[in-house]
Amino acid sequence: MARLTRHEILKEDRFMMLVDETRHFFANNRSEILRGLSAVGVVAALVAGYYYYTAKQEEQSKEDLARALATYHATVGKTESSGLKAPVFFETSTRKYEQALSELQQVISRHDSRAAGKIATYYSGLCLHQLDRSSEAVSLLEPLSQEQSDFGALALAALGRIYEDTADLAKATKVYQQLVERNALTTPGETLAMQAALLYEQQDRKEQAVEMYQKVIDEFPTSPASTEAEQRLRKIDP
Repeated sequence: MARLTRHEILKEDRFMMLVDETRHFFANNRSEILRGLSAVGVVAALVAGYYYYTAKQEEQSKEDLARALATYHATVGKTESSGLKAPVFFETSTRKYEQALSELQQVISRHDSRAAGKIATYYSGLCLHQLDRSSEAVSLLEPLSQEQSDFGALALAALGRIYEDTADLAKATKVYQQLVERNALTTPGETLAMQAALLYEQQDRKEQAVEMYQKVIDEFPTSPASTEAEQRLRKIDP
């Protein structure tokens, strides 16, 4: 039988000492360890519960938004029934947008920080504008438009439309310029640049208009907008 070397004996002794110390530690601290494990179990259960609740809330927010958007996109004027489920319709656009606004505001109140709440904010702004409550629409959309996100870009695009419809060309131009600089995906870049250029031109701000038309030509040379931009440039500076 082979004999252990001194080094191997010392190594074996250290291992046995570690095992013995570990056994004593667990024996002396058994109740504390069990309480700790129980606490970990409680925390794990709470975390799992939180994620389940969050997932359910996310699902509910999408359902609430879908119902509100069905109202927003409803038909105005009664349509013939197909024999299936009757389509949603309203007698007037005013009644439709009032109902949609009410439903969208409920989505905002329940899910304001979620994606559904932000989309509902955007559509609420559109409803208010359709109801000739444009100043309220602007107040609602401006905070969201400050976000550096797709939701913020959507709100900014809606503001541009509102300012343009209410003949506030200076603010509309500023908004479209911001969208161009953000490279927002809400609208094709050449469309935004053309819109900004046309607004500059309407305000007789020829230098800025030329700059934006040139941007369209340089960055989107194959788009139909590029041809239009070239034509507009020739009119400004023949």
